[in-house]
Amino acid sequence: MTKDLVSIRVIKGALDSIAKEMFWATIRTAKSSIIYETFDFAPALTNAKGDLVSIGTGIAVFLGIMPMVARAVMEDAKQYDLGFAPGDIFVINDAYRISTHLNDVALAMPIFYKDEHIATATIRGHVNDVGGMNPGSWGPDASEVYQEGLIIPTSHFYKEGKLNKEVVRLILHNSRIPDFVYGDLEAFAAALRYAYKRVNELCDKYGTELVQEAMDDRINDGRIMAKNRLANLKKGEFYAEEFIEKYEGMDEDLKITVKVKITDDKFIADFTDNPKQVKAPINTTFAGVYTAVATIFTALTDPHVPLNQGYLESLEVISPEGSLFNALPPAPVSCYWETMFYAVDLIWKALAPHFPDKLTAGHFLSVVSETLSMIDPRDGKYKILCEPNPGGWGAGIDKDGESCLVSAADGETYCHPVEVIERDYPIRVECMRYNFEDGVGHGKFRGGFGMKKDYRLLADEANMVCSINRIKYPPWGVDEGQHGSCNHIVITRDDKVIWDGGRASNFTVKKNDIVSIRSGGGGGWGLATKRDPQLVLEDYRNGLLPLEMAKEIYGVVINPDNLSVNLEETKKLREGAK
Repeated sequence: MTKDLVSIRVIKGALDSIAKEMFWATIRTAKSSIIYETFDFAPALTNAKGDLVSIGTGIAVFLGIMPMVARAVMEDAKQYDLGFAPGDIFVINDAYRISTHLNDVALAMPIFYKDEHIATATIRGHVNDVGGMNPGSWGPDASEVYQEGLIIPTSHFYKEGKLNKEVVRLILHNSRIPDFVYGDLEAFAAALRYAYKRVNELCDKYGTELVQEAMDDRINDGRIMAKNRLANLKKGEFYAEEFIEKYEGMDEDLKITVKVKITDDKFIADFTDNPKQVKAPINTTFAGVYTAVATIFTALTDPHVPLNQGYLESLEVISPEGSLFNALPPAPVSCYWETMFYAVDLIWKALAPHFPDKLTAGHFLSVVSETLSMIDPRDGKYKILCEPNPGGWGAGIDKDGESCLVSAADGETYCHPVEVIERDYPIRVECMRYNFEDGVGHGKFRGGFGMKKDYRLLADEANMVCSINRIKYPPWGVDEGQHGSCNHIVITRDDKVIWDGGRASNFTVKKNDIVSIRSGGGGGWGLATKRDPQLVLEDYRNGLLPLEMAKEIYGVVINPDNLSVNLEETKKLREGAK
């Protein structure tokens, strides 16, 4: 029998579209701005075995996790005799199996066609509060996971199409903002039902056998593409190390390392030589470190690939149980990004000098996230603002770094628009611009600028929680490029700084206080004195570089009167510096 290649190709395109359509369906129906503005979620479609077929645009660090959601739900439904029927939608947030922290709640819906299970639709997103000791369900002071919120084992959210009110009530009674939690979960469920309908329509038109064949073919496409792209990469073993700033109760900063090996058919990331898990919420689970490796692997090989299980089969992640990069219960994990994003950065740092056409110098790395929780005096309701913030990226071998772009592991996410902040929260945004104060990494090509965003609190009082990395160790430069600048938050009261740091639990902010979020600038690439004088002049003309710095760092003498470079004086200055 001859394969219907044309129909298979059409179905593969439709399967890719379904995940994207799930993404936009969620945005149109979500309750919380962290979903509909920030896009802190990702939907995906797997086959009946739980292998990834397609994934919607969203947060990059969910790339490798979505198949784990589908498989965990299927395993639990069988092991605990939960039932597995048309109309079922399951909910789970177990960080050690399918997640990164308890906020990332996942839903999964088995897709049946005429009583045959042919696929599973999954979705996973940041739910702003699932209980715990801090508003927002994360913070730097936890010593065990039970302090971080409600742990939801695989349970029915909907059972054969009917809402499981007992489980819903349990979840909502453990949240400070139940309306927002329920609204977001229902938005997730709506996206899953949409996928169910669309896959069934494909089966009506083409038959289940051809649809399943197209799923297998899409996964095989991934295998072929990954093999071809690996063949074009430089082979060898690479190493990098970094430090994570210690938390309260720790004796010293944590040294972290990675060994990367690239062969003809494997991309191996070995995290063996790393600290044991700690009693601080910077641990990440194996799911977390696996998807971190998947993120940088995809960025290195082809960031535009239609990602699926076949493409990820080339990955091998080695991380011993009970370590910082493979934590076991009851290790706290709510600020997992401290470690997970460093897993991305370590591999990036190890490979950047060897793949200069693909990777830049170091970037600000952190989510630079904060929560502000307060009673809104306008309506008397309790609200929690949680958001990622953009920062500076590192320079490339032939370009300056990008400014005010979200962290690499955050992928296709965005920061909150000023209009949304001021509409939804008792906050006035008084500044949102480049962070000139902390600067960038200089070089032949300079790093991008971070962001300075100032919030004035209009409520009587608010609670602030933050956990930021790169508050001590700045982004790294390449080829003698200078390092970038660090992330921090500054709080002022009556024009006096009352706090400046990166980690705080339940810090009390008063009315009219200014919370100034300042993300760092990216690292530079190459010697600063090799920078094209015209680029230095352009930065000066754009207000990005003071006149004195042009001369001191870049060896470029600028005539401010006619906005030109004094080429003769510049040549003398640079020759004298050699």
